[in-house]
Amino acid sequence: MSGLTKFHNEGAIIGRLLTGYADLELDLLHCVQVATGNFDAALKAMFGTRGETRRINEGVALGRPAYQALGLQADFDRAITAVRFCLKIRNQYAHHTFWDDNTGNLAIGALEQIAKSPSILCDLTDIEAKHVDIKLLMDQDKFYKYTDLLIGWVNYEGRYRNGNLVNNPVSKPLKMPQPPLHL
Repeated sequence: MSGLTKFHNEGAIIGRLLTGYADLELDLLHCVQVATGNFDAALKAMFGTRGETRRINEGVALGRPAYQALGLQADFDRAITAVRFCLKIRNQYAHHTFWDDNTGNLAIGALEQIAKSPSILCDLTDIEAKHVDIKLLMDQDKFYKYTDLLIGWVNYEGRYRNGNLVNNPVSKPLKMPQPPLHL
């Protein structure tokens, strides 16, 4: 925890990214269930078994045909691509360790990578340090917000095209490039 003690602002953003990913999964559930009209099926398919990638895949299997019928497949797929990238961001922090390597930036590294080494290891010196800073983390946080808006827009646009709304109250967000995972 010493890395996150020194880099507490970075740690706060990383905490939001880790916990905020669950909100994106919930957004996707709502997006799928409004298009399919079956909350029970969407909830049980997506959340009946653990696994983030599996949840996204189940959402795609259920939601894509419904959004394709509404002429929104490309927008739905764009939202899915954004969610998948948010999962990469989330997994980077969920499956890495953090430390201060005296570079001025928070160091992160995956223990799983060095654990796969056929060599006998006596310490962690072989761990590859990657770095993040406040600006990068804020860009990743902005991408989460973009993804949230995009899923919301697809959800409302689907309801509008189904005739359940008189208009879409959400503006379609401009496409946002994916930020880097690390410096």
